[in-house]
Amino acid sequence: MVDAITVIKSATAIAASADVLIGDLRPSLTGPDRLRVALFLTIAEHYEAALLLQHAASATLSALHVRSMLEGLIAMNLLAKDGGYVDQMKYEQLRGERRMYTGLLADKNLPSDARKQIEAILKERNIRFDALHAAGSRPKRISEDFVKAGLAHFVVPYAMLCGFSHNDIAVLAFRHQGEDAMTYRAPVDSEVVVSIFAIAIQIMLEATSPLSEIALFSEGVFDGAFGDMNKAWRALLDESEC
Repeated sequence: MVDAITVIKSATAIAASADVLIGDLRPSLTGPDRLRVALFLTIAEHYEAALLLQHAASATLSALHVRSMLEGLIAMNLLAKDGGYVDQMKYEQLRGERRMYTGLLADKNLPSDARKQIEAILKERNIRFDALHAAGSRPKRISEDFVKAGLAHFVVPYAMLCGFSHNDIAVLAFRHQGEDAMTYRAPVDSEVVVSIFAIAIQIMLEATSPLSEIALFSEGVFDGAFGDMNKAWRALLDESEC
């Protein structure tokens, strides 16, 4: 059974290899492939943030970043299948902004100057949202996206990550309820750390895999760095079978 120390060691090695790739890659200048590279870079930043939280004795908070990694990977995969998915991404962003601004305007105590500014912003957002809606964009369900993106195997891990990402009462108790008093940055069971970072590593590898098709690298850089990432993952799998 692999322990937390081993999985974090492997995760750190994979982060180092990803840094090599990031330092060398040359993305497309336009189009969906450039957006896919941007998503990869965000995934990599979340991955590093998750590792930093682990080192800061806040491993369960790493789940927030790993969940965002998974959502980024879904978008990467859907863009690969359909470059027009960028319109769906814009639609969802505008839908969320409209909901937020509408909620703010419902506050009767909102100052008049702020109300005018928000009304102007909301008007602009509504114009853009309505155009995308008329073109066929509709609200999406994350469960459907998992299947469309070929990531149905991540549905159960995603549910676990969501539990750690929200102020779930059971999770709050897990983090802070000790036997005699409340705890802060309490040690986390090795199994929890392994679960979170095993998911993070898999996401990182899947996000890295298509990079050679959507970005340019110096000769041998991608094969070498991605090969090292896979070696670290295989070594971890071998360790778990012992």
